[in-house]
Amino acid sequence: MFNKTSSYFFQKYGDTYTSLPEDAQLFPQETLKIDNKSVNSVFYNEDDVYIHVDDGIVMLCISKENKMQTFEQFVIHHTIRLKKHVHFNFFAISQEASLTIRKRNDCEISTKRIDGHVIDCNRILPEFSIQEILVYYYQVKNTNYAFQGESHQYWELTFIDSGRLITEIEGKSFVLNQYDCILYSPGQFHSQRTDNDNACSYLTVIFEMSEFPPNLLSNKIFHASRDIVYTLQNFINATEKEGSFYKDLCICYLNETIIQLLQLQTTKAVKVANSPMQQKIEDEFLNEIIIYINDNIYSPITIEQLCHEFSTSRSSLQQLFNKNLKIAPKQYISHLKLKKAKYLIKENKYTISEISEKLGFTSIHYFSRKFKQEFKIAPSDYAKTIYK
Repeated sequence: MFNKTSSYFFQKYGDTYTSLPEDAQLFPQETLKIDNKSVNSVFYNEDDVYIHVDDGIVMLCISKENKMQTFEQFVIHHTIRLKKHVHFNFFAISQEASLTIRKRNDCEISTKRIDGHVIDCNRILPEFSIQEILVYYYQVKNTNYAFQGESHQYWELTFIDSGRLITEIEGKSFVLNQYDCILYSPGQFHSQRTDNDNACSYLTVIFEMSEFPPNLLSNKIFHASRDIVYTLQNFINATEKEGSFYKDLCICYLNETIIQLLQLQTTKAVKVANSPMQQKIEDEFLNEIIIYINDNIYSPITIEQLCHEFSTSRSSLQQLFNKNLKIAPKQYISHLKLKKAKYLIKENKYTISEISEKLGFTSIHYFSRKFKQEFKIAPSDYAKTIYK
């Protein structure tokens, strides 16, 4: 998440104004046009400096020390004043940008090399994109089915819904079972067949994707996590609907599937429920527990209390939350209470002490510590940013 210069965290470096202070309006000004996405040097000011973005979106890179690890980044919001003796420079988040710098005549701004490395703008850019889905179809093949093979200049995804499929890619055999999937990269010759004992039903999607290293996806069997199965179900549902933007939705779901397959190589997968019915039961049970937690948010809620209320064991409750929400039940309760605390602070009806007591925390000190761990800011300081 990006921070803005209007946030609490910027205050150690300067102030933010909705309009330029009157005394600063008399200062000489200089316009700076920027299009760089990295910096290896910074400015150092001997006096206060005022900055206003005239065009585009600008990221301020700033530190009190000229050390690589101490620099922080803030999107410039409104007009800002930088306190003297800070090291700073700018990135253009947009394609290009321009800003106005105002300073006193006798204020010197020097340039220094960054002690360490080049600092890059943390740009959010896609590493790949699916340009077109050519065809998709769901196939059911009996035992002893054989497809002699083909190669084409597109990517192809095969996902096994049930049964077993044997595929050969450039002479190497792979056996795919339920919830397994494989990708054929452009130009790969591949064949498919079933054996004597197992029929197979599977989804095939052929698509065009921007340049992407084939070695990250090719010649590998991926066993789909529950999230991947859910995304592919959404893909199938989207293909069956008509109306505005459903084609875009299909591409989004396929993009998400490819990302999830890539992440599967570095993260532990959540297993798929044994059956859709089992997952439905789990969802309903979890939903009841979550409703109960929300209804009792102003009371102390213990794991023992939940186990007693819903006639389940501690280990079963733990497994239910970890599998479906990827969080422990105790953490979930704490996270929910702290989100509620944030909302109550915004309402400005209660003191911090009253909010702590209202939400069932054992002490205001414990509440403050948990709040700061969760949001990286003390509740009293967060209140100051809201009221300001």
